[in-house]
This record gives sequence, structure tokens and C-alpha cells, in this order.
Amino acid sequence: MLNKPHFSIILLLLLCIGCSKIEPTKLTQEKNTSKDSISIWIAESNKPETTEEQKLVLPLKAFNLAENTNNDSLKALYFSKLSYNQNFITDNLLYRKINKNAISANIRINDSIGLANAYWDLADFYKNKIIRDSAFYYYGEALDIFETTEDKYSAGQLHLKMAVIQMQIKDYISSEANTIKAIEHFKSIKDDKRLFSSYNLLGIVLNDLKEYDKSLAYYNEALFYLKKTSNSNIDEASIINNIGVTYRNNKQYPQAIENFEKVLSTNNLYTKYPTLYAKAISNLATSKLYNQDTLNIERLLIKAIETKEQLDDTGSLASSYHSYAEYKAYARDTLNAIAKAKLAEELSIAGNSNEQLLKTWQYLAVLDKQNAAEYFTKYTALNDSLQTEERKQLNKFARIRFETDEFIAENIELESEKEVLSKQKQIWIGIAIGLFLFGLSIYIIINQRAKNQKLQFDQQQQANNQEIFNLMLMQKQKVDEVKRLEQKRISEELHDGVLGKMLGARMILTGLNKRATDEAIQEKSKALGSLQEIENEIRSISHELSHSAYQKINNFTDSIETLLNNNKNRNIKTYFHFNEDENWDRLAGDIKINVYRIIQETFQNAIKHSKCTNFEITFYRNDNNFNVIMSDDGIGYNVNKGKKGIGIRNITSRIDKLSGSFHIDSSEGKGTTISLNIPVKVDNKKTSINNNT
Repeated sequence: MLNKPHFSIILLLLLCIGCSKIEPTKLTQEKNTSKDSISIWIAESNKPETTEEQKLVLPLKAFNLAENTNNDSLKALYFSKLSYNQNFITDNLLYRKINKNAISANIRINDSIGLANAYWDLADFYKNKIIRDSAFYYYGEALDIFETTEDKYSAGQLHLKMAVIQMQIKDYISSEANTIKAIEHFKSIKDDKRLFSSYNLLGIVLNDLKEYDKSLAYYNEALFYLKKTSNSNIDEASIINNIGVTYRNNKQYPQAIENFEKVLSTNNLYTKYPTLYAKAISNLATSKLYNQDTLNIERLLIKAIETKEQLDDTGSLASSYHSYAEYKAYARDTLNAIAKAKLAEELSIAGNSNEQLLKTWQYLAVLDKQNAAEYFTKYTALNDSLQTEERKQLNKFARIRFETDEFIAENIELESEKEVLSKQKQIWIGIAIGLFLFGLSIYIIINQRAKNQKLQFDQQQQANNQEIFNLMLMQKQKVDEVKRLEQKRISEELHDGVLGKMLGARMILTGLNKRATDEAIQEKSKALGSLQEIENEIRSISHELSHSAYQKINNFTDSIETLLNNNKNRNIKTYFHFNEDENWDRLAGDIKINVYRIIQETFQNAIKHSKCTNFEITFYRNDNNFNVIMSDDGIGYNVNKGKKGIGIRNITSRIDKLSGSFHIDSSEGKGTTISLNIPVKVDNKKTSINNNT
């Protein structure tokens, strides 16, 4: 595989340029603070007229300004800006201090994006110092944050950078995996330029794995995405050069020659990109040599060597001298071949190109048979050393990957446990809420049902009370009507019968009185006086009966008296006190009905339970209140003990309907007194005694 190290280094350079970090957050910050001192000093440092001494002083001034800033957000911004501008900080120790401050400042203000960018800066710093394991680690740290923020662009670039490092240490399988992840991110955001770079890297990796067909397929994918961008001819020529190398490594020399010639036909290639020009000429020469076409090979090799010497590209120059040695050996000029190979050896050592040095020693062992053992020994020692170093690198990276995967696994497990606990908590909360709502529903249903039953009971009781009272009134009215009719009849009999007869007798006596003697006249006069008195008395009785017949009977108090008089237990004496001048029938109907029922309930309880001998009721008015006192001289009870019976609950219900109050005064052995206080006129809409006067 001729010229592979040079080719890989050049392509990696192109790849890194194509994958340079772009940080929208940082660029915005720099734009917003373009007039701050740090930005001014960075710009001043880049001016051609700035001396080296000034370039050393400016970073220290910038560091002191950032360090002495009290605002945490501004401090994080300043240190992040200095960490990003690595060319401004030429002192490695100062840069490490700046980056450390950037990391801690962003952690302090909880800026995850700023923290990820600080890790990215540190990774770039280690990559430039060719400390690949540390660079790989911090790229991974930045990647973890960008993956959580779903920043596909930044995550894709970091996967690609990590893949490049893995390719450099020949961990091709891991490099391929990271590149594929980068492609997935770039496809999701349709970034054709980064897709071109990613497929180009895959082509290089598969070429090193000697999977040439896959390598060619990936290079063609790279060309596909490159054509969708505002690409340059140089980018396309680089891919075609890579395709030529793959054909050459697969010993398909005619196809390799065709592609290298196509690269060299690119307009202004030598002017715009002399490195690629020299590479293509050297690759074309070796392909022709391997295809046994020696025409113009030496001229091509000399042109490549001259161009590389002008570019001072030592590593690539060693590769060209190696190819020149192969050409001289093919031409059977062994001495010149050995001389060119030794030049390749010197340049490989000078350029630290160990892979090229191994190839040269291996070739010298074949050419210089006298010193073959020495070259073979050198080759073996270096090869073993490189393999040992490669294994160390692979183990180190494997350990980094393992620790990273373990950390991720722990986080995933922790998140999983948190998720399970959260779900369990949600389930228990849901069950608790469900039980609470279920219990509340049952309570509401039972409570509502009880209220409905009580309302139905009260409505039914009210209707029954009204019906009973109406029946009582009707009965009383019928009795009163009979009384009235009887009184009227007696009045008519007295007026029409007795008075008529008495009037006739008086008229006879008046006639006799005219014919009698003085004594007879005197006696008759007395008789006539008596008859006249009887007449006046009967007329008075008749008028009173007639007037009483047309007067309204006191039904409410009569109903109470009837209730008390209908007492079957004649051992209890009843007393009813009320002001006869008060028109009690003018009380509102609901007051009379409920008071009647309360008296009935209380009287029945006295008969059944009190063992009393006297029961007394008193009605009296107090301002706008109607007061009722019911008392007995029975055994009494302790009102503070025991549950309230249905009688007390009925009294409470009825009094509440009348917006009144009641009080029970009782003790054992001292009887019971129940006092009712009922407002006659609760508000303007209530009927009162006064409304009917």
C-alpha cells in the first residue's frame, strides 16, 4: 500500500477542516459582546503589527479581567470566549487554567451548553498536542451533553471527530461505528456537507480494512452528497484521488491510472492545492509502475519530489523517494535504488513517519543483502514497539469506552429506577385519589339520599299536617254551622212565637185595662209591666243569639282545648291559659299547624313517660313573638345524657321551619318544661297577627 500514510494524513487534514467546530451559542455571545475588552484584545493580537511581546501580555490581561469579574454569567462568558480562541492563548499552562475556569463557571451557572463547549475546546487542545486519549475522552464528555440536548449538528461533529481519532490508532471497527452515528445525525438535519465528509472517512476506514468494494461505495456516496453542496473542484479531486488509491490497493491499476489522470486534469490544481497535485503525480507514477508501464515514470516522480520539497512535506517526500527506489530497482539499477531508499529512510526518521520507515527497512533488507540482517533487526524492533504502543492505545481507548459505557449504563439504570419509582408513585397517587373520589362519591350519594328522604318526609309530614288540620277545621266548621243554625232557629222561634203571643196578651190586657176598676187597673198595669219586661228580655236574648250565630268561632284555641279534653287518662289534669282578648286565629296557618303538632307530641310524651298528674299550657304574646310554655310535674330527666329521641328531633325540625327556638328545662324528679319562641313576623313577607287586624 504505497503512499498510504501521506494520503491518510492529507485526507484527515481535509476532513478536519470540513468538520471544524461551529458553535452557534458562542458565536452569538461573541457577536453580542464584540465591543468588550477581551474581544478587542483578541482582535489586536491577530494584527500583523502586534509584536510577540504584546501577544504574550494580552492573554494575561484578558485572564485577569475574566478572573476579577464578579458576575458569574459574565465570568462564564469571558472564560468560554478565551477557551474557544486557542490561538490567542499561546501558553499551555495558562490555557489549561482558563479552560478549567470555563468549566467550573459554566457548572456554577448551570449552563450545560457552555460546559459542553468547554469540554470540546479542551478536546481540541489535546488533539492539537497529539494526546489522542485525552482528546477522545473530552470529546465524549461534550458528546454526552449534546446528545441529551438533542443538538444533532454538534453531536454529529463530535462522533466524527472521535471516529477520526479511532482511525488514527487503527481501531477501525469503532471508527466505522462512530462515523455511522454521525451520518445518522447529519441525515436527520440534512447536512450534505457533513455527510460528504462522513462518507469520505468511511471510505478511508474500509480501504484500510481492505474491504475495497465497500470503500468505493462509500466514496461514491461522498461524491453524491458533495454534488448537492456548493463544492469546489478541489474537494471532488480529493475524493477521486482516494478512489484511485483504493483501485491501486486492490491491484486494479488501469482504473487507478484513469482516476489519477482525472485528478491531474483539474483546473489550476497545482496553483490551488499543490499538495494534492504532488500526491496525484506520485500515485499515478506508482500505479503505472505496478502496471509495468514505465513511460514517463521517472519524470513524474522527479516532479512530485520537487513539489514536495518546495512544500517542505517531509513525510510525504519519504514516500516519493521510496517509490523512486522501487522504480530504480525495477530498472535493475540496484545502487541507485539503495541510495533512494536510504534517502527515504532519513526522511522517514526526520518526519517521525514510523509506518514509512518500516516499509523502507523492509525494502532495504531485500535490496541491500549485505546489511539485510541489520535492517531486519531494526524492522522487527520498531514493528514490535509500534504494535505494543498500538495495543496500549487500543486498551486505553477500550478502557475509556468501557468507563463511558458503564457510566451511561449506570445513568440509564438510575433513570430507569427513578422512572419505576415515579410510575409507582403515580400509581399509588392514582389509587389514593381514586379511593378518595370513590369514598367522596359514596358519601355524597348517601348524604344526598338522606337529604332527599328527609325532604320527602318533611313534605309528606307537612301535607299530612295540613290535611289533618283542614279536616279538623272542616269538622269544627260543621259543628259551628249546626250551632249557628240552631241558635238562629231558637232566635226565630222566640221572636216569631213567644214574642207574638206575648204581644197579643199585652194587647188584651190593654183593652181590659180600659174597662176595669182602679184596683183592677193597678193589677193589670203591674201585669203589663211584667210582660213588657219578659218581652224585652226575650228580645235581648234573641238578639244575642242571633249575633253569636254570625260571629267567627275561636277554632285554634278550641282545637287545643279539644286535644286536652280528649285525654283518656283522667288521672292527668290539664290547664290551658291564654288571653281571650287576643285573636289567636289570626296567626299564620303554618304556625298554628306546627304548634298544634308540637303540643300534641309533648302531651303524648307526658302521658306515656312523665308519670305526671298535671299538664299545663300557656300562650302569650311578647312584641312580635308568639310564646308557648308546656310543663308537667312528672319525673323529669337529665337533658345532658342520652341521645335525642324522635320527639325532640320532630320539635327541632318544626321550630326550624318557623325560624324559632325552643328550650327544655328538666331534671330528675322536678318535671319538664318546654318553652317555644316563634317570631310572628320574621320579615315583610311573613304573615303575622297584625296583618289580619
